[in-house]
Amino acid sequence: MNTESNPQHDDEEARARAQWNRNKYSLAVDMSLGALFFILAKVTDDLTFSALVTAGAGLAVVVVQRFVKVDLLGGLAMFGVFMLLMSAAFSYAFDDDWAVKMKSTFLGGFIALLMFADALFNKGGYFGGRLLRYMPAPLDTQRFSFGMGTLGVVMAAVNYLVATYLSKDMWLYYTSFGDFVLSMVMVFAVIKYATIEER
Repeated sequence: MNTESNPQHDDEEARARAQWNRNKYSLAVDMSLGALFFILAKVTDDLTFSALVTAGAGLAVVVVQRFVKVDLLGGLAMFGVFMLLMSAAFSYAFDDDWAVKMKSTFLGGFIALLMFADALFNKGGYFGGRLLRYMPAPLDTQRFSFGMGTLGVVMAAVNYLVATYLSKDMWLYYTSFGDFVLSMVMVFAVIKYATIEER
């Protein structure tokens, strides 16, 4: 039995542990806010009210972050809070369930535009470079930004189709659970596409 340690494998495990320790609180916040929106929407059957209350909870987390040492808003959590604020803005402006459901489509399109512009004009150096802090492997910033732009387009299109052709209840399940699964699958595909091959 080979008991020798592989330094490269040990380094990768150490990086993975450090990354998990850095991001576990923000991931918990992101999932909790998503669960709060889902529960409120199911109990009240009012997407506008649910979006506004959940956005308020997200802003409360931003305030709490100033008083605690752990990172509550790193990585996906800050993105989640931004999504909640967009949802609340749509709700306030239109006071309509359709507007709440469309927030992921508009936001996905907006993110796609930013990422494609970053990839084309800055080789992914701005948005792509900042997101790479949360990635486990060395990635090409331009390819990563292009991949994330493609992810935004797909997520926007799928949300539009689900919101348009399925019931509000089905959309709620999708936006609470299916959206996350689809985005994670696509993120892994983007990482594979953008990974720098070692020579």
